[in-house]
Amino acid sequence: MLNEKTIRELVSMPCFISNASKLAYMLHMSHQDASQELLLELLDHRLKSWSNNDVTLSIQRDLPSLKWKVKFAAKDYYRRVNKDATREREKAQMVAHMETHVSSQSETLEALERLQELLKNKSTQRWTKSLLRVGQRETMVRFNQTPRQFNSKLAKVCKYCHQHRQPKQPNNHTKELKLLKEWDDLMADPDTTDDDVQTFIGQHEEYINEVINSPQVAFQGRLIKDFAHAGKDKYILVNLMAKREQELDRRTNHE
Repeated sequence: MLNEKTIRELVSMPCFISNASKLAYMLHMSHQDASQELLLELLDHRLKSWSNNDVTLSIQRDLPSLKWKVKFAAKDYYRRVNKDATREREKAQMVAHMETHVSSQSETLEALERLQELLKNKSTQRWTKSLLRVGQRETMVRFNQTPRQFNSKLAKVCKYCHQHRQPKQPNNHTKELKLLKEWDDLMADPDTTDDDVQTFIGQHEEYINEVINSPQVAFQGRLIKDFAHAGKDKYILVNLMAKREQELDRRTNHE
């Protein structure tokens, strides 16, 4: 847990202020709110395993590893907020779609037939049939629901339908896909330096060693320990990571 002094030093770092400003601009929020959310994201995730002394020393030495964590904490928060917003839009569109098409008898009957297969809970079946047939307002009256209760029920039904419509990603691929996504973000950022890449390699050394276990890489040890001076092996690593992602995508699509 960071003490108050360390937190003040952390939020005063130029890279923290810069990333908080980007969040504020992209999410249309105040700089104060963006700073608070970025700080919470750091404390709860990226800096969760760091001690107060670790953070203090990193600030004093201006270490790239801390800057990297701040940058990607901002990316994590932005990605999650966008994902939540997309989910809310999908729920709203589902309600609109249901109410817009309720007058079409053939489409309603088709939807009801599919509900019988998808939803196993009888109570949920009745609630969803009511929503399809008579719309939101009448369903809320019939089931004695407040707007909050209705939205909560709708969110659960949407989540269930989505999970059973699209198979989940196999667990053994999820972690690797997340790591490759972080790598993509790192490569896409024009401000990424060799030090940033070195930090990433250090945090995922076992995985990178597996990727570069190839005759294409001339000096594997130097690539791991001194990326900045690894010569053409630097570009080979980028190509091998891209190839790894393509292979994983192909494998996932066939499962």
